Amino acid sequence: MHHLVYVTTNVKNGKFYIGKHSTNNVNDGYCGSGVWVRRAKKKKSPLFIRVVKICDTEQSAYSYEYEVI
Repeated sequence: MHHLVYVTTNVKNGKFYIGKHSTNNVNDGYCGSGVWVRRAKKKKSPLFIRVVKICDTEQSAYSYEYEVI
């Protein structure tokens, strides 16, 4: 299992979200599940997803996410 800390940015307006995602597939295309992400997808706004760090444990990913925020 991979534990990712990522940043999703709406290219159109510059809004961004920092989050944590656990997955077996690092390239699964996950970009978040927040309200503004769903709205941006619905409007077909361009989203840029960047993995900031891949952590060994979920707890270390949460800790790193907290540091970044």
